[in-house]
Amino acid sequence: MMTEGMNRSVYLILTGIAALVLCVSIGSAGFAPSFELMPLSMKAPSDAKPYNDEAFMSEAGKVIGKISNSSVPTGTKLSEVTDAYYRLIMENVSPELLETANNIAGYLYYTSKAGATYSDYHFYLKSVSKTTDGSEYYTIADQYTQVAAEFWKKIEDQYPGMTMYTLPGEGAPMPEEKAEQNGETLEGLDIPIPMTQKAPDSSAEDQTGKFKTITSRWFEDYVDMASLPDDDPMNDKTEMSPGHRFLTGEGLSWADSTFMDLVGMNVAEDFYSQANYVDAFFYLISQARDYYQSYIDDRTFVSSVSNGEENYEKSQKYYEQAQIAIGYFDDILPNYTNSTLPVYPKFGEVEKSEFNLGELGHITSDMADYLSGGSSGSLT
Repeated sequence: MMTEGMNRSVYLILTGIAALVLCVSIGSAGFAPSFELMPLSMKAPSDAKPYNDEAFMSEAGKVIGKISNSSVPTGTKLSEVTDAYYRLIMENVSPELLETANNIAGYLYYTSKAGATYSDYHFYLKSVSKTTDGSEYYTIADQYTQVAAEFWKKIEDQYPGMTMYTLPGEGAPMPEEKAEQNGETLEGLDIPIPMTQKAPDSSAEDQTGKFKTITSRWFEDYVDMASLPDDDPMNDKTEMSPGHRFLTGEGLSWADSTFMDLVGMNVAEDFYSQANYVDAFFYLISQARDYYQSYIDDRTFVSSVSNGEENYEKSQKYYEQAQIAIGYFDDILPNYTNSTLPVYPKFGEVEKSEFNLGELGHITSDMADYLSGGSSGSLT
């Protein structure tokens, strides 16, 4: 949990804008986002194993560098910040580094919340069911940013040449991610990955065998099984394609965390290059899953104004790149293990939800105009 001093700092910041938040809360109670304090700080140092001060600062520096001199993180960079927070708070750091580590954790947590709430703000603005101008979301995003700024003041000396991200003004368009800021692009691939494999350390335990085992078992459990027919007797729905079942199945829900686990392992020097392609695969396939889920949401949410084509195409691009990445490490998989992903599902396999105005019950002429986008006279 946060220390008393950290809680006090956050409290002082929050009280400065309490009146504004109160107005927002009253206007949109039940739907507006709420400010969430950091749930976990660094674990207490333990003498049971070596302190990981150097590794902690190195990894923190990488992710902080990626969000420096830019807009509030969204998309890929937001995922990186969130993952980094939860991973770093579990590191065993020395008592001397603990205070700095807690401030870094605070900066990452409130940055991730700022980015997530700002993303929700733009998602809400696109919804046809919105009832406000979205300022309740923007206000909370700004609040998170202000708290993050207080933590940044405590750690900025650690990062010369870097500046804190900025929150775009209310009503400004969602910032576009620049590919060159997203990470390193491996040879043969078109999409950069946010993190490369940890540099080999000959003095530390060699985890190459463990790395390969995790990879092989994932393919055995999820890629092999994806092509089997859906013979579940409890499933009375139309059978979906193997590609759809794979993208929405259990395996891909673990892809992102598997990527984060593998990228930090200490592998042998002669396996380092292949390890990067394994990392790339898990990152790319996790992104394919996320965009595919957004495509499903686009087509199934009544409030959606999109047919899902944009997210479908993004998912397909990541999916195809993931298959290419496999070609660089398929020799580490057992001969009986399938290394070919299921065929990507066709557009439209997920049907677009439709609703008739009559399904909403009695509506006024003004409501009909708003919902249909035309003249209410055409409904009479």
